[in-house]
Amino acid sequence: MRKIALFLFIFAIPMAQAQVDAPPAYPRDGAIKMLENEHVIVWDISWLKQDYPIHRHRYDHTGVYYSPGDRIITSTEGEAREVHTEAWNISFQLAGVTHTESGISDEPLRAVFIQIKRPVVGAIELDSSTPQFPDDDPLDRRSNERVRVWEYDEGFSGTDDAAHYHGHDAVVVWFDTDTQPNVHFISRGAIHSSDIPTPAAGVFIFELL
Repeated sequence: MRKIALFLFIFAIPMAQAQVDAPPAYPRDGAIKMLENEHVIVWDISWLKQDYPIHRHRYDHTGVYYSPGDRIITSTEGEAREVHTEAWNISFQLAGVTHTESGISDEPLRAVFIQIKRPVVGAIELDSSTPQFPDDDPLDRRSNERVRVWEYDEGFSGTDDAAHYHGHDAVVVWFDTDTQPNVHFISRGAIHSSDIPTPAAGVFIFELL
């Protein structure tokens, strides 16, 4: 029994060490940095048809997949699972996950991921008659302790002249008619009449809580 316990203890050491020492998930092949500031890092990610080294997610992250695809995710314990992800699924993951990934589809899975660098921050409430976002009934795609995700239907142009303000920092991800991702950051307290500078085929607004 002591030998078994000793073996399990020794075997657990490299796994624990891997979780501590593993490099961050990004940058890597297929990941392009779109934006970085003191609050977030935004990546345009393709899971290329290759094996990626072990990595650790250092930040909570959220995002949206915009092209379907397949991958294999392998835990530090060696448990592998094949995952198919459809376009327009919303992703959220807390920091601390360590694993490896392998892209396995000919057309790679693609997503825009937002790494949240800062802790939870309360909302700003302005003493004015200006309504707070959202004031135009977008679709509520996801809500938890770190993020609220809103989606606008296809064809949303962002041309509404009614002003609103943002109580939370937000990342706006929108896709043009060629499904190319675009992104910009809105600081909490900002007042404006449009969140999208150009006509868009799909719009997702990630409020950072």
